[in-house]
Amino acid sequence: MKSNVKNRAKDGSYSWADTPIVPLANAAAVRPALLLAAVLLAFAPGLGLGADSPAAAAGPAALLDLSLEELGNLQVPMVYGASKREQKTSEAPSSVSIVTADEIKKYGHQTLADVLRSVRGFYVSYDRAYPYIGVRGVNRPGDYGGRVLITVDGHRVNEPLYDTAFNGTEGVVDVDLIERVEIIRGPGSALYGNNAFFAVINIVTKNGRDYQGGEVAGAVASYDTYAGRLTYGNRFHNGVELLLSGTYLDSAGHERLSYPEFSSINQGVAEHRDGTSLKSVFGKLAYRDFTLEGAFMDRRKDLPTASYGTVFNAPDNFTQDQRAYGSLKYQHEFENEWEVMGRVYYDHYRYDAAYPYDYLDPQFPGRITSNRDLANARSLSTEWQVGKTLWERHRLTAGFEYRAHLRLELENFDVAPAAKYLDSHSSGDSYALFLQDEFSLRTNLVLSAGARYDYFSTFGGTFNPRAALIYSPVPASTFKLLYGEAFRAPNTYEVRYAGTGYKSNPSLEPETIRSYELVFEQGLGAHLRGSASLFRSEITGLIAETIDPLDGKLYFDNLDAVTSQGVETELEGVWAGGLRGRISYSYADARESQTGQRLSNSPRHLAKLNVSVPLYADKLFASLELQGMSARSTVRGGEVGAFGVANFTLFSRELAKGLEASVSIYNLLDQKFRDPVSSGFTQDAIQQDGRSFRVKLQYRF
Repeated sequence: MKSNVKNRAKDGSYSWADTPIVPLANAAAVRPALLLAAVLLAFAPGLGLGADSPAAAAGPAALLDLSLEELGNLQVPMVYGASKREQKTSEAPSSVSIVTADEIKKYGHQTLADVLRSVRGFYVSYDRAYPYIGVRGVNRPGDYGGRVLITVDGHRVNEPLYDTAFNGTEGVVDVDLIERVEIIRGPGSALYGNNAFFAVINIVTKNGRDYQGGEVAGAVASYDTYAGRLTYGNRFHNGVELLLSGTYLDSAGHERLSYPEFSSINQGVAEHRDGTSLKSVFGKLAYRDFTLEGAFMDRRKDLPTASYGTVFNAPDNFTQDQRAYGSLKYQHEFENEWEVMGRVYYDHYRYDAAYPYDYLDPQFPGRITSNRDLANARSLSTEWQVGKTLWERHRLTAGFEYRAHLRLELENFDVAPAAKYLDSHSSGDSYALFLQDEFSLRTNLVLSAGARYDYFSTFGGTFNPRAALIYSPVPASTFKLLYGEAFRAPNTYEVRYAGTGYKSNPSLEPETIRSYELVFEQGLGAHLRGSASLFRSEITGLIAETIDPLDGKLYFDNLDAVTSQGVETELEGVWAGGLRGRISYSYADARESQTGQRLSNSPRHLAKLNVSVPLYADKLFASLELQGMSARSTVRGGEVGAFGVANFTLFSRELAKGLEASVSIYNLLDQKFRDPVSSGFTQDAIQQDGRSFRVKLQYRF
């Protein structure tokens, strides 16, 4: 019973502030932040960004003044994860967003969760244990993000026991090591199999050549938070390329957190119960066609919320996650244009948690019993793929994957007096075959179609196709008609967990999705790019917690059929001199198919604005993020209100040789808002952080 806590539980005349974002979210909350953005842009002429500035010069001559980085930004971004090969996002059979390392720095993103909060259609909830990823209106309280597949350089990092999509401080890779994040929307099981349900998020890491020496970074932040990182990277004369990095974080968290639901205990205040500690290591060694890569993460998070009936404000209530992997990859393009990629990898996951309980034993009144969760998973896997262009019209890719889960263990017990509630030891394996054909019907019309067959020793086989018709009537315009199917297999926890108040369900079946999407992407001159999409997803067999009326126990079952449909729009701009911005709006209507009731924790409206303005040459930038979200219902039928958050970062580089510095203020206007949580909490929703800060220095030597 992994904790959720327990038992799961960017020319001048256009103003970004003129965009009708406020009526779509909370006008009262968002308006001050929009005014701040308007003021910032109003001062742009004084900052060298007026009509006579390079940023306003739309003519071709201005391009000669761009840096290599800015020239790259004007090009259509590249994506690997959409087809398991490098291609332009406009050619990918998906709706794709790319967030670069430069954006991560300028906006002060600290985790992958921060990156996703800035992207259209995504939102993240937090219950003070883990952040949970929501996509297009679906973010079920109580699950661990298993309907989104996260990969690092193509290697999946969702673990097999709970399907956890690590995206907070427990993320496997420090965000400073990220070259770009690829957000690939829509079902991806035709390429990736399990967990690629709503989206695939591929983290592309930096290489040794990106450093050519050492780098040290340190940060101080609110809540007595201290972080440090030491990195060395180089590409040697003999062709060997090395990257090695270590990160450490320690945070005391909130000194006091108030939960009125526990007013009878310490006046409802949890004191010194919100700490976080993290240690992580990442390494990459490459020579010619071979790349050896590995990562290790160990995070402990103290729990202040007393979820699942634990004793409020008691010590030793925590979760600890340990995730590690090692991967050896071979990739080569032969003279006859055959491309081959092969990989073998080992994965490890360990979970440990402590929950203090008062079992109300009359013989020992007030005695606190420590209940422990332990989980272990070890896997050994391999995947191979070949690709070739045939007859100048077909780009074929075929692949094979085998995964052996050598150990899948779940335990739950009381320490003293000793009592064992769960002792599950299992194993399993799966294999998969996939084929993809990108067929050029005409020079401007491509049909991308593919399918994958997966077989699991636990429940059998599943077949998942996808198809995309991609049409570019003129070079700057692209239409995409997309269809895809995907599945998520029931994980070990959902099938096997049995303990106090819970029982197992070995007959669980995979949940499935069919998705239809129409995407329009348009380049607008040299600086702007826009997109719009209409989508509909039909989900069957959605796995959810339920109560057996016969014995009152919780278990997982294929209960819900859900439909999610809506629209997403985005306008992005990049100008000479470093001025850039992005504005998006998403509408999603996610409902249970039978009752027509809206899903809990499902906002209809998401509105986002990102603006980064150069203040001095290419050395000093001011960046503003605005994020608005409409109201959401809770699992008990309540509601949390709409809100708007503003984040501001001042970022500098090379003011002194080798030095980067940033100052970030998060939730600048100190907005009060809450996120819904699962039924295992006494609280219906959890208050989120108010205004906080971070100061960061980074020096390269």
